[in-house]
Amino acid sequence: MEEPKNKEDALAGLLNGTMFTLLGGIFPAVVAWWLATEWQTVAAGNHAMTATEAMQGIGLTLVSVAILRFGFRMLLRNGAALRRL
Repeated sequence: MEEPKNKEDALAGLLNGTMFTLLGGIFPAVVAWWLATEWQTVAAGNHAMTATEAMQGIGLTLVSVAILRFGFRMLLRNGAALRRL
């Protein structure tokens, strides 16, 4: 990721960082929504999940964390560059 050269590039980077951050937050939000709506089934232990489904969930969680980290870094870098320019 290169440093922005002017204010327009810094503002575009802020927009991209916002979109990456929102995209990375979708999966944890869906998991929280699912747990909130199905909490009685999950708490009772009646929810069965295959190993494939569990691995997909773990993989999506790790990818989501990486996307969130990238989005936050983009926001911080472009915000600092915008203040500097």
